[in-house]
Amino acid sequence: MLPRPASAQQRDTSPPPQDSLKVYTLPPAVVSVTRANPPISKIPLAVHLVEKTEISRGRPTWGLDEALATVPGVYAANRYNLSLDQRISIRGFGARSAFAVRGIKVLLDGIPQTLPDGQGQLTNLELGAADRIEVLRGSSSALFGNASGGVISIWTDPAAPRQVVEELRVLAGTFDRHLDRTWTKWQSSTSFRAGSGSALVTLSQLHYAGQRQHSDADFRNVNSRLHLPLGPGWSLAATADVGWDPRADNPGALTALEMARNPDSAAAINITTVAGKQVTQAQGGVTVRRQFASGGEAALTLFGLTRDLKNPTTFAYIDLGRLAYGARATITRPVSLGSVRQRLSAGFDFQRQRDDRLNHGNSGGRPDTVRALDQLEHVTEVGPFLQSAVELTPHVTVTGGVRYDWVSFDVTDRLTPFTTQNPDDSGRRLMNAASGSVGIAATPSDEVTVYANVGTSFETPTTTELTNRPSGAGGFNPDLQPQRATNFEVGVRGDIVGRLNYSVALFQANVRDELIGYAYPPPASPGRVFFQNAGRARHRGVELGAELELVSGLNLITSWTYSDFRYTSYSFAG
Repeated sequence: MLPRPASAQQRDTSPPPQDSLKVYTLPPAVVSVTRANPPISKIPLAVHLVEKTEISRGRPTWGLDEALATVPGVYAANRYNLSLDQRISIRGFGARSAFAVRGIKVLLDGIPQTLPDGQGQLTNLELGAADRIEVLRGSSSALFGNASGGVISIWTDPAAPRQVVEELRVLAGTFDRHLDRTWTKWQSSTSFRAGSGSALVTLSQLHYAGQRQHSDADFRNVNSRLHLPLGPGWSLAATADVGWDPRADNPGALTALEMARNPDSAAAINITTVAGKQVTQAQGGVTVRRQFASGGEAALTLFGLTRDLKNPTTFAYIDLGRLAYGARATITRPVSLGSVRQRLSAGFDFQRQRDDRLNHGNSGGRPDTVRALDQLEHVTEVGPFLQSAVELTPHVTVTGGVRYDWVSFDVTDRLTPFTTQNPDDSGRRLMNAASGSVGIAATPSDEVTVYANVGTSFETPTTTELTNRPSGAGGFNPDLQPQRATNFEVGVRGDIVGRLNYSVALFQANVRDELIGYAYPPPASPGRVFFQNAGRARHRGVELGAELELVSGLNLITSWTYSDFRYTSYSFAG
């Protein structure tokens, strides 16, 4: 089992005494978030693993902030406003998010939860069923494209039991300021054999009566997993998820004076407009994998998603119908360069997103008859990539990768008839970028890995950020540009006498055209956030993580992060 600060561990294979047990050599630990499954000791990146016990034992499993609390460099803010999701940032990337996840690629059992425009949704995630979470901190565009901050990859494990296994979790609680406002969550997980494979079905519901006024929520999920061997070296994995959130109230933000008077109150305009959302989302995916006898593997993943959103806000009633689908293909093979060992990976990502967006005026939580926005939006992302890991010596590995992304945004304005006051705002935006990375990992001993890397990344504005135009016009904002960054990192991770695992990382990211959000004070545009590029910034920091086994079954986990994020050139025209 991997320690939390991910590090390589090897067993002693020296000849045992005659009266001892036989010693077996375990295969080197690997993580999948690098898309090539190399041994951890050869990864020149900051990678962290969160295990199942830390994810769900004694925790309500409302959100990722619980599981990622001990990961250095990661900030997950639970605003306890379940209509807006959590604000997750890695090394400062993603902090601009008004809702959902930005700047970070999120995967669930290998299926992207991040759309081609860079917006990630966690509607299908049942955290209580997660077996492990892999976190890659730092530039990931050379591997995953449209993401600046890193990757969060969540995995479940439908292990094949000898018989049907049923697990039931029931949790409940209240709030210290209002004991009459309670929350309950139950989760049922059923594991069973499916032919020669295994399956897992999870049902869950969270009923939440928040401490603040107008903050109730009702979330329901069905998640299913199937692993099936198809033949020698062949396997199939399938996922099917349905999330139904019939209620998620939005209490809104308070002024300092309102906060001092009654911190449990909701913003008055959020109550009168019944701000919140109702969501139904279904997603499925299939992965076929081929393990080669000579080493390496190939995998093809197909996936699709539908989402229906009813979202009364303080400025409009948003009705959104979304259809998204895509494919991911990778192949990894060992390739010899004379006496030098090399592992070569190649592949591509394709994603397509179709949003049918209709904005009405909000009349007490219901759409009125006035259309403010009516448009059809398409986003297409295509990203081929190539990665090579060259083993210069048994203790030194150099890894490099390149990727090129095309992200196309198309909008068709349907708010007819067109007039001089209401022009046709149809149009197209094309954003593309080449991303690269190179890193070196050295293992002076089996217990220590020293690494360094440099890479570039880019991040497009999302469709929501492009459509929120201060002028009130439809279409996409023609002035909003992608955010780009150059990232530098050095680090060390290791193990001391099998009881203390540690990691240290120092990083700097130089950001160009940083995307920021801003708002006009009420009553100009209450609760609405607009976006623009605001010059150059520097993200710099130090990350420390450690886990000490005090006694068997009792571990002490600690992390510390120092962050210095500041603008080196700031320009704001909002």
